Amino acid sequence: MEYAYPIVGFFVGMGLIATSVFSAFIYTPTTTSIVDTVLTAFTGVTLQIGDFLAVSSVVAIVFDVLATQFGVRFALAVPFVIGYALTHVIVYYSSLRITDVQSQPMDPNFDIRENPLQLVTLAIPGALVLLPAGRRR
Repeated sequence: MEYAYPIVGFFVGMGLIATSVFSAFIYTPTTTSIVDTVLTAFTGVTLQIGDFLAVSSVVAIVFDVLATQFGVRFALAVPFVIGYALTHVIVYYSSLRITDVQSQPMDPNFDIRENPLQLVTLAIPGALVLLPAGRRR
């Protein structure tokens, strides 16, 4: 019961990241219309909030396990700074990859519906950096 909130936060965060990645894959903004602006904002907000929830949940569990199981205790600033840095680095690189994916159309021979596991894999925080550049043209 002690880890209920971090575990729920992790799964909610992963769900938000998956929503962000999925919306980036299915819709590429092409104009400055209200719809494009709203969908771009939705993609960015869900990515940032999801990443924050997922990373902070993992950091909370890791530092609690370090304290309870191994007796290694840190000042509160240490997990805060590590979580803050990880969140921002992951969001930065993920945003770059989403922008890169949206800037070029997907390879017409590649159908994400044939390999939905790849889309799920890309929902892992920071996994957008694993998307091979050769898949796009």
